[in-house]
Amino acid sequence: MIPKLLLFVTFLFQSAFACAEDNAMAIAGISNPARSTGIQIGDVLKRSVTFESAAPPNIITKALPAKGSRNDEIELVESRLERLKEGAQNRYRLDLSYQVFAGATKPKVMALPAQNIRISGSEQLILPAWHFWYSPLVDISIAYAKANVQPQMKLPGIDLNQHAVRIKVFSVMLVLALIGLVYVNADTRWLPFCKGNFARAYKQIKLLSRSKVPDANRLRTALFSLHESFNNTYGSNVFANDIHDFIAQHPRFRPLHSQMTEFFTLSNQTLFSRHPQDDSESLLKLLAISKSLRDCERGV
Repeated sequence: MIPKLLLFVTFLFQSAFACAEDNAMAIAGISNPARSTGIQIGDVLKRSVTFESAAPPNIITKALPAKGSRNDEIELVESRLERLKEGAQNRYRLDLSYQVFAGATKPKVMALPAQNIRISGSEQLILPAWHFWYSPLVDISIAYAKANVQPQMKLPGIDLNQHAVRIKVFSVMLVLALIGLVYVNADTRWLPFCKGNFARAYKQIKLLSRSKVPDANRLRTALFSLHESFNNTYGSNVFANDIHDFIAQHPRFRPLHSQMTEFFTLSNQTLFSRHPQDDSESLLKLLAISKSLRDCERGV
């Protein structure tokens, strides 16, 4: 009975192998990693299999090994199925990514696991094992590695010349902008070239000459503004017969004697004469006179 029983078991095994071979799908192509030596911990090994199957993609996806499954210190980190051709026999490509987590201290032979993926009762995808050499990062012990640690390469320096030039340019622009703001907005008279008596008069007359709003008193306003500048500079009221004393007190205005005389003549004609004056022409004369006085005041 024992020999018959052994013969029966052998027959069952042969039948199972024959059935598995009959159900095995034909593999059109298989691509393994290009390198089989020098594999270290953390390396990702990819293999790709092309096959044909009558099953739809969702059935094949369910039959694939689960992501994160481990086999002999090798973990499946990704599996991706792609349909290449549709028909009675669909063609698929299966991409599998494995990551090595071996902790050996000496080189050893490892393998991507052989897998039998049963897609259906009549189809089975059989993947052979793929062997490679694992190379540890540290030989024997960590103490040996510490004794041979090399100093790390310093990071390359950054060229600061272009940034230095930009900082200088921006600094000069900032200083000029601050000077311009102070010059335009400051009210203090002790700043050089800033808000002198005649400079204020020139600015006001300039605004009056450019104004588009009709104003019967703008010529008188311009005259009073320039009179005020003379008075503030002289220290008291200045009249036409005081021009020589004014120049004696402020000699830098000597070249403008004729223009000052013209101003007082225009002022007398406008303020005390009954004959109307042309505001536009008179304002232009006042603008030119005040500009000359401002430039002389600034020493330009």
